[in-house]
Amino acid sequence: MNHRIVTYPAIFKPVGDDLYVISFPDVKGAITEGKGLKEAMKMAADTLASRLYNRKELPAASDLDEIKVKDAEAFVAKVSADLTEASQDRIGYQI
Repeated sequence: MNHRIVTYPAIFKPVGDDLYVISFPDVKGAITEGKGLKEAMKMAADTLASRLYNRKELPAASDLDEIKVKDAEAFVAKVSADLTEASQDRIGYQI
C-alpha cells in the first residue's frame, strides 16, 4: 500500500509549564496543544492528519524561512503526517 505522507511547517508556542500551542499557518483550523515537545509533536501530527486526510487537493506548504513568529520563545518546525493511516483509522467513524 502506498502511503500519502505530507509535511507542513508548524509554529510551536510555549505557554508555560512545558505546554505548547501548535498551529499550522497553511492549514486552516489546524491548532492543538501538547505537554512537552514529544507530546506536542504527536498532537501536531494527529491534528495535521485529521484536517487533511480526506482532502483531494492539499494546500501548498510554506518554506520554513517564510514563516515569521512574533513570540521570541516560539519556533517553527516541520511536522509530517500519514494521511493514508489517518483515513484507515477513521473507517466506520461516526459523529
